[in-house]
Amino acid sequence: MKDYLRYIFLTLLASVCVISFGQQHDNKELMVAFYNVENLFDTLDTPDKLDEEFTPAGERQWGSERYQNKINNLAKVISSMNDGNAPDILGLCEIENKQVVDDLVAAKALKNFKYQVVHSESKDWRGIDVALIYKEGVFNLEKTFTYYVPMPDSISPTRDILVVQGTIQEKPISFFVNHFPSRSEGLAKSEPKRISAAKTLRHAIDSILGTNPMGNILAMGDFNDEPADSSLHHYVEARDYLAEEKRSHRICNLMFSLKEKGEGSYKYRDSWNMLDQIIVSDYLLHGYNGLAIVPQSVGIYAEDWMKQKTPKYFGSPMRTFGGRKYLAGYSDHFPVFVKLIIKN
Repeated sequence: MKDYLRYIFLTLLASVCVISFGQQHDNKELMVAFYNVENLFDTLDTPDKLDEEFTPAGERQWGSERYQNKINNLAKVISSMNDGNAPDILGLCEIENKQVVDDLVAAKALKNFKYQVVHSESKDWRGIDVALIYKEGVFNLEKTFTYYVPMPDSISPTRDILVVQGTIQEKPISFFVNHFPSRSEGLAKSEPKRISAAKTLRHAIDSILGTNPMGNILAMGDFNDEPADSSLHHYVEARDYLAEEKRSHRICNLMFSLKEKGEGSYKYRDSWNMLDQIIVSDYLLHGYNGLAIVPQSVGIYAEDWMKQKTPKYFGSPMRTFGGRKYLAGYSDHFPVFVKLIIKN
């Protein structure tokens, strides 16, 4: 009798384990992240690009040792994310070309994740672009293209918007990787450039939602503006999804709640800025089309070992350079992330 009861118990336990495993498989969580990697240049002087400072003979003495250290440092950050499993899908900006991304994903800390690289060369005057990497077998790539961003009253082109479309377990999704024009000329003077980028992004999003109103959209990037600034709030119409009066908006900015807590991905002087953001369609937010945002999963990845320890800059990202001084750090930005769940 005891053996019979033991058999029944083990059979029921096995059934529970099978059911639990099935539930985990059907509701698998994936991490999508974005990282401004701060001037990931190779060591070569590329014709027609203003990259001379990032060469061995340039101001930053950018030789093979510093380049490889940068690659290894970034790989350390990326591989440690997602509980040591690295993001499943990662947008990147401030990369010079596809080769530097290939070198990054081939680094010892990342090579076992078998990242695939999507990159398109833009006409940015410094030669920096955006890219997207994804784990083989997680995302099925179907189509990729770019949107050129016109610059008002400027002869200096900026980064294109990279669009990557495909499926996650047969659920369609479109990723937009952005790097809006910087504030280096001053906030007011440079704002029209970011507004132009915002108009381009909204047009790109609408081109997909126009044919598929239930489309899963995830736009990520360094927008060089805050969530409530005009470019994002007015022109992209990326609103705070937690605000009662704005819940009907088709595009939602996930970073408002973190910004309101005083958090940020980039520190300018003594103030945290939320320049790196993740924006999604309401159908993706609520999971109406096979994929959903995991509630309260958006965050900033900022481990202590990624931060500066000197009193003046304590807690700021440990960057590669502080002015012209080589710090041998990671980046001047922290990565941002969110988790998706697959709904079967």
